[in-house]
Amino acid sequence: MTNNCLNCEKELVDKYCAGCGQKADTHRISFKNFIFHDVLHGTFHIERGMLFTARQALTRPGKAALEYISGKRKRYYNVFYLILITVGLMLFFRHFYEELVIGQGRKFVENPIKLNEASAIIDRMISQKSKIIIFLFVPFAALNSFLLFKRKKLNLSEHSIIAGMVLLGILLFSLFGNLLWYFDLIVPFSDRFANTISISIIALILIYIAYGYVNAFGIDYSKIGIAYRILLFFSFIFLEIMILLYLLIGFATHWKFGEVTITPFA
Repeated sequence: MTNNCLNCEKELVDKYCAGCGQKADTHRISFKNFIFHDVLHGTFHIERGMLFTARQALTRPGKAALEYISGKRKRYYNVFYLILITVGLMLFFRHFYEELVIGQGRKFVENPIKLNEASAIIDRMISQKSKIIIFLFVPFAALNSFLLFKRKKLNLSEHSIIAGMVLLGILLFSLFGNLLWYFDLIVPFSDRFANTISISIIALILIYIAYGYVNAFGIDYSKIGIAYRILLFFSFIFLEIMILLYLLIGFATHWKFGEVTITPFA
């Protein structure tokens, strides 16, 4: 062990550098260390904080976010980084599923609807800006909860942490829904069963969103008080989506608002 950190040269007084966090006991890179630590560990190691944060987002999103806001942050992985990772996994599994469907020779229609110019513009915008559109849940939800749940006296940024934790849970449920479709490759789903799965996932997500905010703020309000605030929350979200669609369609049609077909999942 040297007296100074080999990374930032700060004086060492413990097992880890107080300046940059690097281990004080570094070693030469041997073949064994390179293979079993740098390659295998670096490739397959899953950060424990990621799994803990994902589990908390699914089971107690509101309370977990409040813990993070209060300062208990060591155990939690950055929620917004984890959202990006989850979105990436969703896109990967969706694309891989489509490739398997095509490989089986089953009919797969890439663009089932012939779109007019305005519809094609909207379709491209939704496709190319999908991550931004997903993240819009955070400012919308944060603003709504800031207006509706005032008793904890949280600021808008703190409400954004709660919204981020809830969004992570939404995406994890969506990822689970994507994985369910892989069973369709083994035993093809009927249209009725496929619609049931889609509706069930949507219903589960809506229930989860309500649960997330009850989990965070339910203790501060009566049952009636929290119920009508949750109802208003969903109403505001719906209104904000409608305003966003209005602006999107207006932009795509040069504010003429002709016939438009939106196919976000085509």
